[in-house]
Amino acid sequence: MDFPPTLMAATTFVLHKVGTSSRRALAGRLSDEAGVSLWEFAVLAALADFGASAQREVGDRLGLDPSDMVRLMDGLIAAGLAVRDRDPADRRRYRLTLTPAGRDALTRARALVTEVERETLAPLTDAERRQLHALVTKVLTH
Repeated sequence: MDFPPTLMAATTFVLHKVGTSSRRALAGRLSDEAGVSLWEFAVLAALADFGASAQREVGDRLGLDPSDMVRLMDGLIAAGLAVRDRDPADRRRYRLTLTPAGRDALTRARALVTEVERETLAPLTDAERRQLHALVTKVLTH
């Protein structure tokens, strides 16, 4: 594409275009090859990284609306990738947990993320990739 120089001078525009392109590629590969959506991958990752959690906690971590979180969990549970059961520490709450099939799907999805990132960031050296990651993480977390 031949974007105007004014747009190419705007870092946020360039980040948006790179992000949109890689998100589209990642979402397609996750759906086709791992059988999960990008948001389902995010939920599986949160459960794997933080352990069994209340549905609201997972949604809050990911910035998801509670109704979207319900829909995502209903799909993951129906697919056998997660279970919702009573929290033994507080029987009024439900706890979400990955199933072995959910862990397998997450393993496949992580491999796809690595492949898509390698393809998207192919023009960069390994050192440049690490630097880019550090810089965008700094922007995101501050």
